[in-house]
Amino acid sequence: MINLQIKVCGLTNMNDAVRAEEVGADYGGMILSQGFRRSISVTTGGGIASSVGMQVVAVLVDEEIGTAEHLARSVKASVIQLHGEENFAYAKELRMRGDWTIWKAMAVKGRTEVFTALDEWEPFVDGIVLDGFNPEHPGGTGTKFSWEEIGNLRDVFSGNLELVIAGGLNPDNVQNAVRHLQPDTVDVSSGVESRLGKKDLQLMESFMKNAKSTGIDHTGCLE
Repeated sequence: MINLQIKVCGLTNMNDAVRAEEVGADYGGMILSQGFRRSISVTTGGGIASSVGMQVVAVLVDEEIGTAEHLARSVKASVIQLHGEENFAYAKELRMRGDWTIWKAMAVKGRTEVFTALDEWEPFVDGIVLDGFNPEHPGGTGTKFSWEEIGNLRDVFSGNLELVIAGGLNPDNVQNAVRHLQPDTVDVSSGVESRLGKKDLQLMESFMKNAKSTGIDHTGCLE
């Protein structure tokens, strides 16, 4: 069995967060920057965070660095996921301001861009989130990228850099994505929703089961 972590993102309410954790989610992601389809207030985010024991991911988009720190602390985030145009210096500074890890999301346009991003960002972040490209939304759009084109990245990923894949994942395709890319974490949002912002228990259960039944073990790459 693969040593795979699962993140359910775009959580908007406590009930969905509790159910996600109950069926096996390791991370719960909340969009704390405003103006997006699943954005929530910091008050709502704090309530969600207090209702679960899984690691909380604060998803932020181009926030002033002091605001980013405040938002992350307000939900006791274990991870800050930067989903905008943040630069290396920003990530480095934010990383030093708290006891959290930093993930940088990037929209996948091609294999070359992925390799370039890995080289450039590795000194400044703890993980890279590969997401489908959609110019209007930072994530949760169901936009898939070509797993076949990108292929297995384990041989180029540092043992200290976490590979997270997102973008169009659902219970039907997550096994294929894991086999092609061999990630550390899979990140799902719209793929387990019955409607925008509302997670479906059966879809989450199916996603967890299928994601962790690929039979791939890459833990040796992380030693």
